[in-house]
Parts: sequence; structure tokens; C-alpha cells
Amino acid sequence: MKEHNEHNENEQQEEEYEEPSLEDFLAEEEESEEDQAQRVKKKRLIRLGVFIIAGLLLLQGVSSLFAYFSRDALELARTSEQVIQEEDVEAYMEAVVTIQGQGNRGTGFAITPDGYLLTNHHVIENRQPLAVTFPNGEIYHAEVVDAVEEVDVALLKVDGEQLPFLPLRENSAVAEEEIFVIGNPLTQTQIVNRGEIIENQSAYQTMRISNSIFPGHSGSPVLSAEGEVVGVVYARSVPGLWSGEERYGLAIPVEEVFHALPDLEEILF
Repeated sequence: MKEHNEHNENEQQEEEYEEPSLEDFLAEEEESEEDQAQRVKKKRLIRLGVFIIAGLLLLQGVSSLFAYFSRDALELARTSEQVIQEEDVEAYMEAVVTIQGQGNRGTGFAITPDGYLLTNHHVIENRQPLAVTFPNGEIYHAEVVDAVEEVDVALLKVDGEQLPFLPLRENSAVAEEEIFVIGNPLTQTQIVNRGEIIENQSAYQTMRISNSIFPGHSGSPVLSAEGEVVGVVYARSVPGLWSGEERYGLAIPVEEVFHALPDLEEILF
């Protein structure tokens, strides 16, 4: 009886410590292969994502290159070079800056030697911190002193001394007066074009100018033949498809700038 009990105990121990079967090993091996397949799939997805990002960056670069060499850009560069050769405007160009913030780019210009600048409200709206680059390569951090959305004008300040600047004219521009616009349209910088005042103080206190205006021109100074600022570019007209109207530039007259920024007279005078 004792031997029978010992035999049963041995069988129970054998059952409790029975070695894994071959099927168990195969099951583990099958799970491992599945995990491996998932890892391979994940790597392929990562590679695909990298290729897609690289492709998008390449397309963006090609698009920028195309914009740079587009017909409008080439024409702007050609006419700008012609104006620079014919007119004494290079001194004015030194005061026209590039304003960058949050991946956006526009134009502005210095109005005092100690670093006050004018631009459009929409150039700096929700785009701080702002970097201001002068044509000589000097870069400054700009603070917003005042900004008026309704007039689309903004006053900035950089910490600079003896900076090139443009004087503001106190009296209004007149129709057919010759003007220059200096700005950073499309992908270019320091582009000058010549035009004239079509109408001053039209609807909504807007100055119409004949100059070609493109994205990036926002905040550009409208200069008289004597180099005085008579307006600030903010947009261009968009005629109807079948209207037959010509496009024209839109600017804020300098007198409206003074009205919108009451501290300007104290700063300048």
C-alpha cells in the first residue's frame, strides 16, 4: 500500500513538473515571428514618412525657386536696377528693413536715427518675437510701441544708434506726383519701383498708387522725389475678372499715420 502511494506521488510530481511540449515552443516561436513582422512594418512606415517629408521639402524648395525666377520677380528686379541707375535712391534704401516673425516676412522702415520704425499692423500681428534686418546685415530685436488695426499701421522700436532713416512729410501727396516704393516683394529684398499718385484720400482714407505691389511689399515706404515718406503700402486692389480695371497699389497717407499714432509728432519733433 505504501509502495502504491509512493507511486502515485511520483506520478503527481511528474505531472506538476512535466517539460513543455514541442507545440509550446512552436507557439512562442510563432509569436516572435509576428513581433518581428510588426517591427519590420514599423520601420517601413518610418522610412516612408521620412521620404514624404523629404519630398515635401524638395517641392517647397522648387516652389520658392520658381517664385524667385517667376516673370513678376524678374521684371521687378529688372525695373529696380534701372531705377537705381537713373535715380539717386540708394541712400533711401539703407533705411528700409526686412521684418520677420513666426515664419512670416514683410517690410518696414526707420524714421529716426535711434531706432523707431513704421510698418503695417498685419505684418507684426501675433508674430512676436520680431527680428529687423537692415540692408547692411545688422539684425535687431524689435518691440511694438503702438499698433492700430483699423488703420493697419504699427510703430516699432529697436535698440540702435545713428541708424539710416527716412523723414516723414507733413503735407499730403497730390495726384500725379512722382513717387518711389522700396520694399521686399516675393522672395526679393531692396526692390525699387517708380510710379505716381493716382488719388489721395479716396474712400477709407486710402492713397492709390500706380506702382506694382506684390506680397512682401506690405509696410514699404511711399517716397516723394525728395525722399520724404508720403505713405505706407498695405495692399493692392483686386479688380473683377471682367471689369477691365487696372490693378493699383494701396497705401496709408502719411497724415493718417500721424492721426493714428498721436505720439509720433513728439518722437519726431
